[in-house]
Amino acid sequence: MDEVQNQLDFIRNTSDTNLTNTQREKIERLEEELERLEEEEEDARIDELFEDIEDLESLTSDEARELIEELRPLSVSEDVYEDMEEESTLGERLSDRLSMFAGSWKFIMGFGVLMAIWVIRNGMLGDQAFDPFPFILLNLALSTLAALQAPVILMAANRQSGKDRAMAQNDYQVNLKSELEIADLHRKIDDLADIIHAQSRMMNILASARRQELEKARRPSEPVNRREMETAGYS
Repeated sequence: MDEVQNQLDFIRNTSDTNLTNTQREKIERLEEELERLEEEEEDARIDELFEDIEDLESLTSDEARELIEELRPLSVSEDVYEDMEEESTLGERLSDRLSMFAGSWKFIMGFGVLMAIWVIRNGMLGDQAFDPFPFILLNLALSTLAALQAPVILMAANRQSGKDRAMAQNDYQVNLKSELEIADLHRKIDDLADIIHAQSRMMNILASARRQELEKARRPSEPVNRREMETAGYS
């Protein structure tokens, strides 16, 4: 894919003035397709890394460290709702809008007003009413509305559950990556603490050896000092 992208950039840079609008549009579509393929390849690699991480027995092992290093530069957090909205079809977006309207007070009040007008109007007209009592046409309209509204609401509910599952999966990946980073950070802190402890021991050993050398260097001079003091006392 990188070679194809380089070739497209070379064609655009070398012959930009000679390209027609149709050719430019084709190049732009190819670039968008390449970006989509790269994103899909990156997502597949992230899923593969998480599957390998889930099979690990310890998050502080060397294998976990290698997987963390490979996963670290990859972006895990995503705007799931925005991605699903971009990939949604016209029917899915329409079902969302209809379910939102059907579950609002505007629909309830509007439908209640419409039914009241229907009943009062036909009741006032008497025998000339287009839907006299017991309002069979109104019952048919209500039944049809309920029959059509139910699957639309179910479609919207299924779509929302799909969004929730995608969001939960994304949250799980983000939390797992954070846990891996924290475990790796703890491991590095433990290694640093071990190094500091080893350095402290070495410093103590060197200080003790230095004190011993100073004591050895000081001992031969003590008898000479005593003799000088005795000679000065006798005189």
